[in-house]
Amino acid sequence: MQIRTYRGVPFIDREEEIEFFQDWFLEAPQRILFVYGPKSSGKTTVMEYVVENKLLNDDKYWVKYLNLRGKLISSYDSFLYSFITPDDIYKKSVETDRKFSLKFFSIQRKVLSEVKNKERDLFEELMKSIEEESRDKRCILIIDEIQKLNEIYISSNRELLKEFLNFCVRLTKETHLCHVLILTSNTIFIERIYSDAKLKETSDFKKIDHLDKNQIKTWLNIEGLKNKDIELIWDYLGGNLSRILKMLRLYKKNRDFNLQEYLKREQWLAYTEIVDYLTDFEKKDRELFKKIAKRIIDQGYYPLDDISRDEKIFLEKWAEKEILFYDPLELKVTGNSRIYEKGMELVIG
Repeated sequence: MQIRTYRGVPFIDREEEIEFFQDWFLEAPQRILFVYGPKSSGKTTVMEYVVENKLLNDDKYWVKYLNLRGKLISSYDSFLYSFITPDDIYKKSVETDRKFSLKFFSIQRKVLSEVKNKERDLFEELMKSIEEESRDKRCILIIDEIQKLNEIYISSNRELLKEFLNFCVRLTKETHLCHVLILTSNTIFIERIYSDAKLKETSDFKKIDHLDKNQIKTWLNIEGLKNKDIELIWDYLGGNLSRILKMLRLYKKNRDFNLQEYLKREQWLAYTEIVDYLTDFEKKDRELFKKIAKRIIDQGYYPLDDISRDEKIFLEKWAEKEILFYDPLELKVTGNSRIYEKGMELVIG
């Protein structure tokens, strides 16, 4: 198992994912790749590692990467200013911040104004840029948290997300000009894509999950933790790297750190989050949640292959809240991370 340091924190054993993406980019673009997984499973970190350490160092690639997380996308205009910058500003950004200049499409200020006023088609202009670059480069377009474009309209009858995904189909399956990778932790968005016959036919899906027990155990042994403490950490935090790193900082900083007390506190916080959301539901639905929670605790997951429409809608609400993880490809629901399953233990008593 390989453990690197990336951006000052451990980057643990993602060799399979790194190799997968490298192989994917070597092939001719043919399908959109949707990368999904639980919140904080490392999707963005893995992707940014590949971009910075594998793609940008290779002259055969032309890469555009946009992370919509944290951006206020409330209208077509706000999307434009997140996605495109006038070429005069772009040139300055390249000079002052080369690492992150890859995030922008640049077009002439006059053309941007015409696109904003819907006198030109946005996607036709982007296609021109990609066609030009693809003559001697392998083009790659990566969008993180694309579901933020949902319910935004270019005009009264043109949905931005639908138009963008149609554009992605053109780039991959129809013209083979550009690889398109779309990352999301919103698996209800993935479920809707997977249920769309046209998009399913033109897409592939790659899941990036939390680390497994062997990976966590090997890493924490290297960090000097005892096996009994590692077992306790795994029971409460599973393979959620960000939660373990938070715990590890306190563990190393404070000689009097009480691991069991800390983990019990984290369990309690997960429990209170669940209980607070439960108050939004009627008694019937609260009992349904307890049934789902018990199945997850007893079996490790709740199956999706024989549920009613009402049950599906209910599960989707909990997945949107990021307490449950809804996996439409594996037909399973679990806690979004292990700590929520520990919180469920307190709910069912």
